[in-house]
Amino acid sequence: MPSADPDTLWETIRHGLSKQLPEASFKEWVVPCRPLRVEEGALWIQVPSPAAKLWIEQQLPEEFNDALAQGGLGDLRLVFLVSGSAPIEAETGTKSRSRAAVKPAQHQPAGFEEPAAAFPHLFHRYTLDRFVVGPGSQLAFAAARAVVDSYGKAATSLSMNPLFIYGGAGLGKTHLMVGIGKGMLAENPGLRVVYLKVDNFFNELTVAIKAKNTEPMRKKYQQNDVLLLDDVQTLGKMERTQEEIFYVLEYLLQHGKQIIITSDKPPQRLEGCHERLITRFKWGLTADIQPPDFETRIAILKKKLEDVDFKSVPPIPEDVLTFIAHKAKGSVRDLEGFLTRVIFQASLKGEPPTLEVAHAAFQGQSGEEPTASVPPERIYRMTAETFNVPFVDLMKKRSRQQTIMVPRQVAMYLAREIASLPFADIGRSFNMHHSTVMNAIDSVKLRMKRDQEFHRMVQALLNSIN
Repeated sequence: MPSADPDTLWETIRHGLSKQLPEASFKEWVVPCRPLRVEEGALWIQVPSPAAKLWIEQQLPEEFNDALAQGGLGDLRLVFLVSGSAPIEAETGTKSRSRAAVKPAQHQPAGFEEPAAAFPHLFHRYTLDRFVVGPGSQLAFAAARAVVDSYGKAATSLSMNPLFIYGGAGLGKTHLMVGIGKGMLAENPGLRVVYLKVDNFFNELTVAIKAKNTEPMRKKYQQNDVLLLDDVQTLGKMERTQEEIFYVLEYLLQHGKQIIITSDKPPQRLEGCHERLITRFKWGLTADIQPPDFETRIAILKKKLEDVDFKSVPPIPEDVLTFIAHKAKGSVRDLEGFLTRVIFQASLKGEPPTLEVAHAAFQGQSGEEPTASVPPERIYRMTAETFNVPFVDLMKKRSRQQTIMVPRQVAMYLAREIASLPFADIGRSFNMHHSTVMNAIDSVKLRMKRDQEFHRMVQALLNSIN
């Protein structure tokens, strides 16, 4: 560790966080923190309130991990202590490392170096059993489970190496990736598993190049049984990093080692990446993760409230969960962040987390009126444009043709999902009975569960309307 001085260590971490977080978030969550002491490889940090501790640990683990890695502090653990609370021993999950349970392999080759810990300690919540599966993540989760269950068994006709998971920011790619690694390590305690973010590999490589000795670094990653390679979309601007990553992947694939890769784009859309690298990415199975639908968002919120950190939180009323699920559609991170902000706002006011508190939290975060909604006509017109159907035909034409009926059903579904319109109001727009609207919406939901391409199309339309 470069320093044992808590102020010096904290300043390094603060510097890294200041480059990652928006200024408002940095001032709200990082600035009030104070370093306390360094003890047994852990930096103890004082936070102003239980809500602040909850937010940092739930919402910012990846940002803190990146700041540690970029500051050369990858082995430093962080323990957050609420101001005024009695000092406690670091939790077992924080003090111990995943690597501690790994048995050293016998007869290691010359130059063998014990790899870093398998997973950043701030990722302890990232497990497969905590991942809530919805229509937009079924394939990715099924592939994740298959990788865990099939490791070390006879090869099948379907190759899942590498498993390439892609999707927008905050949808759970890193969660799923780390969950796979933990699941494999639980089934096979002797495995050498390593998590590697591309940006951090770049920083490590820069140091090795300055020292004119990159071979030890390459071998360090080639000796693993499982490589978790995160955020490869940033590789396009890193020529030398691409070369080194290629050598690592090529070696691991030739020796039958498992690779999991995440990106915000599919392999064929990775700009600036060498063709030979893209070819390696596409060798196995590619699976995407789409934003969760309403039912999945509700399930995610309820699953989140089962976490031990939320045990002391007053019960969250159903109308509050519904409000959060309707307003936070973009990503799982947005959804969980809004839930945490509602709890934080309620604790500041000394009130239970009511719908009024949720409205205030939403307005404070977005600047929008909580009751403001998308006009129904905008929803209907954008649906008509997407399906290339005349607006008047969508609204009024009596037809059982799929070219009219399906877009109309989708428009009804979106009116319910986006604007929370009553069934009767939607029915009046289309001159239909409310029971017909209910059946149409159920039909869309059922098809979204069965047809991944249809689900992606509807979800993309929903996001564009919002």
